[in-house]
Amino acid sequence: MGARRAMRTRPVASAADIPLLDIDRVSMRFGSLVAVSDLDLDVPERQVVSLIGPDGAGKTTVCNCVSGICSPTSGSVRFHGHRLTQTFGPRVFWMAMGIGLLVGLLTAAAAVDVDRLWLAVVKRGMVLDEPFTFDTVRRRLRSYFRGELAIDQLAGKWRVVTADGRDVLAIRRDYADAVSLRNQLQAAVTARRAGPGTIPDASDMADAASPSQPQASLPDEVLDRLAAGKARVRIRGWAGLVAGWVLGAAGTIAIWKRGRRSPHAVARAGIARTFQQPRLFPEMTVLENVLVGLDRTIPGGAIALLLGTRGHRRGEEEARRRAQEALSLVGLEGDAERIAGGLSLAGRRRLEIARALATGATLILLDEPTAGLEAEEVDAVIDLIGQIKQRGSAVLVTGDSIDPLARISDRMAVLEQGVKIAEGSPAEMKRHRRVIEITTGVPS
Repeated sequence: MGARRAMRTRPVASAADIPLLDIDRVSMRFGSLVAVSDLDLDVPERQVVSLIGPDGAGKTTVCNCVSGICSPTSGSVRFHGHRLTQTFGPRVFWMAMGIGLLVGLLTAAAAVDVDRLWLAVVKRGMVLDEPFTFDTVRRRLRSYFRGELAIDQLAGKWRVVTADGRDVLAIRRDYADAVSLRNQLQAAVTARRAGPGTIPDASDMADAASPSQPQASLPDEVLDRLAAGKARVRIRGWAGLVAGWVLGAAGTIAIWKRGRRSPHAVARAGIARTFQQPRLFPEMTVLENVLVGLDRTIPGGAIALLLGTRGHRRGEEEARRRAQEALSLVGLEGDAERIAGGLSLAGRRRLEIARALATGATLILLDEPTAGLEAEEVDAVIDLIGQIKQRGSAVLVTGDSIDPLARISDRMAVLEQGVKIAEGSPAEMKRHRRVIEITTGVPS
C-alpha cells in the first residue's frame, strides 16, 4: 500500500516543465582532446540563452552537436523532449529492403557469371536470329538456370554447347542435325540427373527429349558434370542473391544510422543555425541564398519541378514570400537582387540569420554573431536577436564576453576548456569572479 501511495503522489513533469532544448551531460572527444565535457544546458521556449567563453572553450562544438554536424561522444540532445534522430519506420524498412534486393540481384548476376549470362540470353539469340522479346528472354534465362544444353554457331557450323558456353559437346553442319543431337544429349543428362530410384525435379523433365535414334554417347564423367551443372548454377545464384540482399539491406541501415542525426533531420525538427564564418553562396543573389534554405519546404521535389505542377508553383511563391519577409526583418530587403559576395561582414551575418528565420525554426543557433563587427553593427545584431525572441523563437547564442549579450539574455552559461564553470542570470555572471577573469583576461 505504501508503495502504491508513493507512486500516486510522485510528481509528473508536465509539457510546460520540459525545456525546448535539453543538452544532457554531453561530451565530445576528438581522439585524446576533450572539446566538451559533461555539459548540461537547457534552452526554454521564447528565451535567449548565451554560451560564453574564450576561443577554444568548446562553444562551436556545442552548436555542432546540437545542429547534427557532430554526434556527441556521450550524452544526449533532446528537442521538445525527444532525441534529435529519425525514427526507424516502414519507409526506412522498405527502402532498405528495396536497395538490398537490387544489390542481391546484381550480386546474383555476378555470381552466375555476367558474361556467360549475356551470352546465353542476348548473344545466342542474335546468332539464331530470334526476336528479342520478353518471352524469349524469360525462356533463355530459364534454360540457363536449369543448366540445359544449347546451340550456337561458329564459322558456319552449329555447335552443341553447355548452357554457359564453356564446353563444346558436338559440331554439326546442319542445324536440324544439331537440334536433334542436342535433344538426345539433353535426355541423357536429364536421365543422369534424375538417377535410378529417385524422384526427378519437374523442371528437369519439362523439356526432356525422347530420342528417335540411338543416343549420342558421352563419357560418364562428362554426364555427371553436366547433370550437376543445374544445381551449381542455382546454388551460386541463390547464394549471391541472399548474400547481396543481406549486405545491401544491412549497409543501407548502417548508413541510415550514421545520418539519422544529420543536419537535415535536425533542420526538419525546427532548428536552424549560423556560423562564425558565414557560409553563403557568394555567386548567388541575396534572395537566392535565402531560398536555398527553403528548398525542403517546396512540395513535390525534382519531379514536380520538371513537370511544373500547380502545387510546386504555389510552394515556390510561398517560399519567395517568406524569404522576402525574412530579408525585411534583418534590413536587407533593398539588397534582394544583390550578389551575396559583395555584402559586408555584417551584411553576410544578417543574411545568414535571414535564411535561418525563413525556415520557421523555433530554435535559432547563432555562433558568435557579433565577432568582428563595429560597435554600431553589434548593437544592430543585439536588437535583431531581441526581435527574434519577440517573434516567438528561442535563441542559443555564443560569444566571448558577457557584454553586449547580457542586454538580451535571459540566462548565461560560461565554458572554460569545455567545462561549464557557471550558469545564471546576466547579473549573476557579472559578479562571478572566475567568469570575469576568463572573459576579460584581467584577474579579479
